[in-house]
Amino acid sequence: MAFCKYSSSLINSETISIDAKFLNDYLAIAPDECLKVYLFGLLKCQNSAGRDNSIDNFVNVLNLSKEDVINCFLYWQDQNVVQVLENNGEYEIRYLPMKDNIRSLKKIESKKYSSFVQEIQDIIKGRQINPNEFYKYIDFIETNDVKPCDFNMIVKFCVEKKGDNINANYILTVAKTWVDEGIRTAEKIEQKIEDLTLLSSDVNSVAKALKFRGNLSIEHQALYEKWLKSYGFNLNNILLIAKKVSSKTKNYSFETLDKYLTKYYELKLFSFGEIEEYETNKSSLIELAKEINRRLGIYYESVDNEIETYILPWESRGFDDKTLESVAQYCFSCGIRSLSGMNEVVQKFYKLGLTSINSINEYVGEVLEVDNRIKEILERLELNRKVSTYDRSFYRTWTYTYHYSEDIINFAVELSKNKANAMQYANAILTNWHDKKLTNLEDIKKESNNLSVTTNSKMNTKSFRQREFTDEELNALFDNLDEIDL
Repeated sequence: MAFCKYSSSLINSETISIDAKFLNDYLAIAPDECLKVYLFGLLKCQNSAGRDNSIDNFVNVLNLSKEDVINCFLYWQDQNVVQVLENNGEYEIRYLPMKDNIRSLKKIESKKYSSFVQEIQDIIKGRQINPNEFYKYIDFIETNDVKPCDFNMIVKFCVEKKGDNINANYILTVAKTWVDEGIRTAEKIEQKIEDLTLLSSDVNSVAKALKFRGNLSIEHQALYEKWLKSYGFNLNNILLIAKKVSSKTKNYSFETLDKYLTKYYELKLFSFGEIEEYETNKSSLIELAKEINRRLGIYYESVDNEIETYILPWESRGFDDKTLESVAQYCFSCGIRSLSGMNEVVQKFYKLGLTSINSINEYVGEVLEVDNRIKEILERLELNRKVSTYDRSFYRTWTYTYHYSEDIINFAVELSKNKANAMQYANAILTNWHDKKLTNLEDIKKESNNLSVTTNSKMNTKSFRQREFTDEELNALFDNLDEIDL
């Protein structure tokens, strides 16, 4: 059964477009979720037989619960816009034509709102207010628990900003925005108006710096308030950025300035000096991004997002260009060929305190030196395989936890030759010695019943000096990095 469909009277009509009556009468006052549900349902009505015409599709696409979807349609049913049918828990929504819609106005006590109606008309002197507009105001007041006298304060503020011929949709939009912010009492409305009034002169200054020629509105004040309070920019920096924007583009709108300030906010650039440095260095950042991509074996038409998402955060952690290029090369050699994959490697190096090419190369050398030692142990145990995570864990325990010397480890390896699971056997021997607090080779040999063990084959402890690494060595490095939790 189709979830949404047109009523028979609407099917017979020649149009399925959104009726202007809906836009005029409901758009400004309907809750946002209800608007989304109604418009999405209107789309589904055009193909009522489609498999995705179901309440589950509404849930998935609109990110609402089934209860939310039904409640939204019940709201529209109260407005005589749809009909909600229910049978054994299955719902069907029938869309009604607007021309057949005679809204069921709530019964309003005339005495209760008579003075309110007169006060509204006294404030809006430029035109005659019709009964339907009065209904919208009263419906908003009752729905949002706002006192009529407090609502009139909002109306008066809007008239002062827009003039006597202001339309109802603007007033209701402002009122809804303020109520959503928790501003619904006289004290909070007065404070909001006072704050906006104080902002007016600053907004004018921004408009002048931006070369904005249009009429300023409450929307422009709201943007300025966002830059000031939410983003943390001060007026002086906003003015400097506005002048910069006006010199770079002929689109002198507040929306254009907002895009720049939002970008700088996301990049954590708050002073004009930081922003100037960023813009000056942007060409070098672009070249760095392209070089990293070349070394990773990837290509992007635009690297702006890469710079903001990856490169700037990497550099803020202390990684320089050469280091990032080298890390990209390491990643490519080990099969890591994406920016997200490289980011994980960079984060792990950062957690280890390695942010320069020298410190990373030194770390690589140490890791590979340890792996070479472990590989020699495996060869002496006649284990023909690569070094594993378990091998590294064993060796780390023997050296860093037990503090055993290479001579003691070599002795344990000799005792483990030809044993099943030889590496685990060596680990068990060393753990037993550690538990018995045996710390020197002589005592350990006595404990081992004076077994004759040849230990003249010592591991190569030559310091690592090379800086050109093979693919096998680099894979060993990244195997070690994989053991680090971010």
